[in-house]
Amino acid sequence: MNKKLYGILAVMVTPFNDKGEIVYEDAARHIEWLLASGVHCLLPLGATGEFSALSTEERKQFAEFVMKQAAGRVPVCVGCVSQSVDQTVELARHAASIGADAVMCLPCPGLHLSQEEIYGYYKYLSENVNISVMVYNNPGSSGVTIAPETLARIAELPHMAYLKESTGDIKRLTRAVDEIGDKLDPFCGAEDLAMESFIMGAKGWVCVLANIAPAMSVKLYEYATSGQLDKAREIYRKVLPVLRLFEETGQLWQIAKYVLHKRGMNSGICRMPRQPISADVQAAVDAVLASTELK
Repeated sequence: MNKKLYGILAVMVTPFNDKGEIVYEDAARHIEWLLASGVHCLLPLGATGEFSALSTEERKQFAEFVMKQAAGRVPVCVGCVSQSVDQTVELARHAASIGADAVMCLPCPGLHLSQEEIYGYYKYLSENVNISVMVYNNPGSSGVTIAPETLARIAELPHMAYLKESTGDIKRLTRAVDEIGDKLDPFCGAEDLAMESFIMGAKGWVCVLANIAPAMSVKLYEYATSGQLDKAREIYRKVLPVLRLFEETGQLWQIAKYVLHKRGMNSGICRMPRQPISADVQAAVDAVLASTELK
């Protein structure tokens, strides 16, 4: 039986060496650190995992590796975003076949789907996969916003179970909690709206920060969702400079890998077309690290 997603979902980086090869040894060490730090779920092969730079076979192999490494200790949600509906279905079926607990699916990026086409996309998924689906509302990635009325229709479809809300508009998440929260568990998908989202009823956070500060991410969630708001605010204010760099620089991949590289956990290299971290962003990250110890 599939495990339920909740809490901190670490949307994992994919480590590469200077030849562009996946470094599974680094990935294993990273996963063990995440789990030892209390992360509740793993989410490989999202945008943070550079899925678009991987072949279909590489995506399947990395998903299999994460499932083996996790070994049932936490739920795993596999990113299955693609411009191709058929590839999304193929990846989702593969995730189900290896025992994943859910898949994350975005309206096909770059195609600028209408609301009816968005609904038709999730309806097709519901009819062709047998695994829980995280609906992903991210206009920055897909080019379209899923309207609240469309989300309400999607929420009625079989296998639709979660919502990653990444519009950056807290009103969207609040409305989802109030209107469809009994059907789709809403998750914060914006790095710098986590505290606000927890207060308004988010069930968890699909979180880039968890790559580099997993224990702090977990504590923020635990304090915010248990009413210990002063303690939650203290952590949130410490990590907000990093969260804002993630959201505002366009270099979240490079930032996450740069910090992991400094900690000896990752090569720090992104695949093309991503470029190395820019000097100004590196300086901004270094300044944050000098004033805040990420844990």
